[in-house]
Amino acid sequence: MNEHDDNQEDSFFVSMTDIMVGLLFIFILIIMYFAVQAKIDAKTIEEITNELRVKTDLIENMGLEQYTELNAYQDYISLQRTNILNWISAYLRQDGVQGVQVIEEQGVLRLPEGVLFNSGEFQLEEGTSAFEISKSMARALGDVLPCSVLNSFGKPLRSRELCRDSFYHNKNMGFIQAIYVEGHTDNVKIEGGLQADRNLTTNLKLSARRSTNTLESITDERPQILEFYGPVLGDSELRFEPVLASSAYGKWRPADTNDTEEGRRSNRRIDLRIVMYVPPNVDAMQDFAEAIGAILQTSNNND
Repeated sequence: MNEHDDNQEDSFFVSMTDIMVGLLFIFILIIMYFAVQAKIDAKTIEEITNELRVKTDLIENMGLEQYTELNAYQDYISLQRTNILNWISAYLRQDGVQGVQVIEEQGVLRLPEGVLFNSGEFQLEEGTSAFEISKSMARALGDVLPCSVLNSFGKPLRSRELCRDSFYHNKNMGFIQAIYVEGHTDNVKIEGGLQADRNLTTNLKLSARRSTNTLESITDERPQILEFYGPVLGDSELRFEPVLASSAYGKWRPADTNDTEEGRRSNRRIDLRIVMYVPPNVDAMQDFAEAIGAILQTSNNND
């Protein structure tokens, strides 16, 4: 082997060494990345693991066919909730109401500050834009919901024949359990009460007054909404209760940070939260189908 060949061999091993060192460095970085991510996402990993464990147990106990049937119906329930949220939002936009937000994963129609109430406000006085918007909400709920709710006897409020060709249909056979009109505020303390009511000394009281005033305005405009019922699964039996309710959270469920004015503005809001009835197992699904006298959706007929 001559000197030229020796140089070529040295050059080859040097380059291979560089490559191996580089690959090792990259491999170490990858390990570090996933180690950091594992710490950051430990809660998420635990939640996914628990969810998979629950699904595995359900399949073992129910059998794959029944589990698939239940899972399919639960998917259609979720789809119907998304439809309802988007139908209400579109209805309000057509009525000229701006700024309404849909948060699909939470089942929420959000009315940020300024849509109904400005900071410190809780009244819906006749002739104001807030008053007109609350009436528009009532009309939206009154027109959109009838195919997705029950009557006081637990039967569909509107027949499937009428709903089949309705724009606000329920081809997914998903029914509303409850609709909460939620009042939310920022965390800024109310010192000495509000000018309009000195007894309103806390954010919780303010949020409660906002939610109840909104609910009352809705039902004054469309009293038939009080006849909209939803299924509720108790300890031993299915019962049926009015869907519309008021709830207040004050500062306790912020949508954003309270450390900035923009964040606090986001937290001052009214949320309309739609909760669907989701049977926890196949027996509950069959009991519900028998109670309402309908065949529940387990295959895609949603045109």
